[in-house]
Amino acid sequence: MDKIQGAAADYANQQAAGSSADLAAALPEGTPIPRKDVIPVSARFKNSTVEAYLAIVGLSPEDVYAVIPEQSNDVNIAFIFIYRDRPEYEEGRARWGSL
Repeated sequence: MDKIQGAAADYANQQAAGSSADLAAALPEGTPIPRKDVIPVSARFKNSTVEAYLAIVGLSPEDVYAVIPEQSNDVNIAFIFIYRDRPEYEEGRARWGSL
């Protein structure tokens, strides 16, 4: 199961990276680019995945633009976090990735 979750997370990150590049090309030069993370629902945190991600990464509420559920057959399978990135969030993303 861990391999499947890892592969899903890798795929989501590849999609997010492509979307960010497309967004960067569309914005005026010098505009800060929001970060988009696609986070599969955690087997560990289940219904608390959003709260856990926000706390572990340490996202400040004023930096979060949106959290969008991704659904399949009326079940949340992932969450898309769109937020203003800051250098201090890198450590939090590493913590999340090590869980």
